[in-house]
Amino acid sequence: MMSIDLLIMISLALLILAGLAWGWMTIQGLQNKLSNHTKSFDKLMQINYQLNKELSELKKELNSVAMMTAGSRSGAAFSLEEISRRIDARINEALASRVMPMLESLRRLESSVDDFTNEHEERMLDLEERTKSIGKITPPSFSAEEDKIENLFNAGKSAEEIARDMHITVGKVNMVLRLRKLI
Repeated sequence: MMSIDLLIMISLALLILAGLAWGWMTIQGLQNKLSNHTKSFDKLMQINYQLNKELSELKKELNSVAMMTAGSRSGAAFSLEEISRRIDARINEALASRVMPMLESLRRLESSVDDFTNEHEERMLDLEERTKSIGKITPPSFSAEEDKIENLFNAGKSAEEIARDMHITVGKVNMVLRLRKLI
């Protein structure tokens, strides 16, 4: 009977190890995806920085052009502001079209990681509950069954009849009878 408990414990240990390995591989995959998203996000931030730098240089050039033409035309300052506003709008559109999909992808990834973490925690709690009950397993008591085998043998039944009536093997009946020194 001890071997069945040992087999159950080994099976559960292997099951726990398999679950942990699966969890580790899943986490590694998610970390790789997150790393790729982080690299893409960093590239977008660099592009954003460069575009803002170029925009500020363009604004400086436009301001210098506006200053030169301010004396000749009074409407040049207004058109310069309009041009600057349009450039800002186009840059913001370009950034939004590139950055927003990446941010949405990062949100989905974060949600997947959270879902996986919650599912993994639930599985671990369930597994812990199952393993707690293993410690409470006690070997079955055979004394009642052995007493019944002895009583049937003393009543005159053969080992084969006892095995058939109790739905057990003849070998088990013979073993109990030998241990009780009846045969």
